Amino acid sequence: MIEKIKSTVKSELFIGSLILMILINIGNVINYIFHFSMARMLGPASYGIFAVLANLIYIFSVPTLSIQTLVSKHTTKYKVKKEYGRIKGVFNYLIKETLVISLVIYVIFLIASIYLSKSLNISFYLLALTGVFLFIAFISPIPIGILQGMKKFNTWGWNYVISCLSKLLIAIILVLIGFRVYGAILGFIIGTVISFFLVFPFIKEILYSKEIKEKVHIFSRDNLPTVLAILMIVLMYSVDVIFVKIFFDPETAGKYAIVSLLGKIILFGTSAVGNAMFPISSEKYESGGKSRGVIKKTYLAVGFMCICALLIFGFFPELIIKILFGARYLGAANILIYVATAFSVLSLLNIFILYKISINKFRLVHSIILALLFILELLVMFYTNSSLELFSISFMISTIIIFIASVILIRK
Repeated sequence: MIEKIKSTVKSELFIGSLILMILINIGNVINYIFHFSMARMLGPASYGIFAVLANLIYIFSVPTLSIQTLVSKHTTKYKVKKEYGRIKGVFNYLIKETLVISLVIYVIFLIASIYLSKSLNISFYLLALTGVFLFIAFISPIPIGILQGMKKFNTWGWNYVISCLSKLLIAIILVLIGFRVYGAILGFIIGTVISFFLVFPFIKEILYSKEIKEKVHIFSRDNLPTVLAILMIVLMYSVDVIFVKIFFDPETAGKYAIVSLLGKIILFGTSAVGNAMFPISSEKYESGGKSRGVIKKTYLAVGFMCICALLIFGFFPELIIKILFGARYLGAANILIYVATAFSVLSLLNIFILYKISINKFRLVHSIILALLFILELLVMFYTNSSLELFSISFMISTIIIFIASVILIRK
């Protein structure tokens, strides 16, 4: 047992995870300071609106996650063969393709926003501004995916820290001078643009290579399962806030939003381990090695982190909410443990799906299974909205069922 622990500590996964986890969690701390600041500065009703828009941004980030995963996978494959020109080919092709796709989707989103603004009771112009993030969501993950595939965890982590810090400072300034929710959304957008341009000096060996033309379609038959899988995961951890905004009054929606935000600390805090695992397990698979040890170590690390977080949230819910958000939000303290448990289970599901994708064992049928399980979650939420506590318990139970069903149905 001691030898196993020593082996884990010395492994590439552990070192890469540790570097990335420290830096990404520094970024996450800044991210949460951003949300804590917005919650205090905007108040429950306005923060409830901002939380819905932030979750729309998470949904827009599906391309970010899937494109980053796609680029990382191709980078890892070509890096093993030292074919840097092909990585440049992937980079150049995807930049052009994503610009066209994001423009088309933005126009569709603008049309949909006419109806969304009525059902969510949110200004059309706010939704239109939020939609601008689509362009960033499609383009920004391309250089980040190269960093991930090249295993430049240090650079990737620092880039994320700078992005979060830029977002925080810009949003606070804009909210203080009177832009309110518009200022918070602009902080999101500008911070991500800054981080995009800061990546380029660190991938010079790719950009200065002689390009070998490559065509990598985001929505090709090979990539579609990955895109759909990540879409389902993002929807599973975003839809709760949107449903609460529809079913409950603005004050209640704002209070639930901060509980969901605290629950997401677990999901985003453990994501660094999964992000470090992905290129390592993918490289082992591409080179003919065994990757089962990688997923075992990943589950061990993520499981430990989830348990620690649940103990803290379970024993000190009121203290945490009062310190971070103020007494106005204490009415939601009783549901924190349920929501935190739901996000812990989603963290494990995210690791499981990422691992399957990294070793080319995730198929379209598996995406369909996830979609059906997500529909189950929606139905449960739709029929259990008589109280916030019942809604939260249902969210927790549905995520547990989804995780167990996914492991059983997708394990082969």
